[in-house]
Amino acid sequence: MFMIVGLQGFSQRMDTATVKPTSIALARELKSYVWDKFPNHYHILAFNYGNIFPISPGQATQAYINYTSVPVGTGSQKNETFTGTARNGFANRMWSMGGDFESIWKEKNDIVLGIGGFRNVGGDGGFYFHGGYRYVLNMGSISLKPGLDYYAFRGSNHVGDIDNKQQVLYFDGFTSGSEFTITRTHTYMDDNGNEYQETTYHTYSTDRVEVKYRRKAKALQPLLEASGHWRRLSVSMELGYMIQIHQKSTLVFDQVNDYFREREELNTIRMRRNGVLTGPRVSVMIGFVL
Repeated sequence: MFMIVGLQGFSQRMDTATVKPTSIALARELKSYVWDKFPNHYHILAFNYGNIFPISPGQATQAYINYTSVPVGTGSQKNETFTGTARNGFANRMWSMGGDFESIWKEKNDIVLGIGGFRNVGGDGGFYFHGGYRYVLNMGSISLKPGLDYYAFRGSNHVGDIDNKQQVLYFDGFTSGSEFTITRTHTYMDDNGNEYQETTYHTYSTDRVEVKYRRKAKALQPLLEASGHWRRLSVSMELGYMIQIHQKSTLVFDQVNDYFREREELNTIRMRRNGVLTGPRVSVMIGFVL
């Protein structure tokens, strides 16, 4: 017996609508606003105002100097004592202001150079130079910049004056004459393009010896800077901690002629360290993207 099995046609409904591939959203790398505008590198010129809060401020410098004065010509010598006080005591707040130049490249690296002046509430003042590096963490229109700065401070304060007119002063280890000579060397170029130097000597009468207190300090500052940009305007706030690594304090003696406003450094005396600049620092910067 044979059984014949028939195959009946069948149909399967096909959906001809286009199947959209599943899209995977990729996380967009955060870039700063200015980096999109300046894809290679950019610079910022900024004004900086800050405050340092030294934990251990120093004291005002007092000087007691014994010397002998001998008149030129007739007269007898005298043993005298100079007494002076400089307004250079470190208070617990010191402000600074100046200009900064930042150079940012490869979006992650920021080199900063700056120069300006500082003044302590107690009277000490002078100028500073600083340079440092920041690593840039971009968060869109805001950037966080951890970094490290090196600071060099140089300040001087007037302590007093010693009369030096028509007399010679003898200190412990050096002498101030009734005249002093300043040597200057100038470089000139002739018609053939050859350079030559000319040295001149000028002698002036000594009116007084000016006594100054000079302080040089070096410090490191770990910091965190938050920076934002709007068009070409840049605004930053910086929090750091100043760590003094070196200080040199001296008394400086300058021979001075008041009429011609000429001076010549005569000698220096090393003094002990006076306070430290170690302490927190905060500053604000407003700049323009170049």
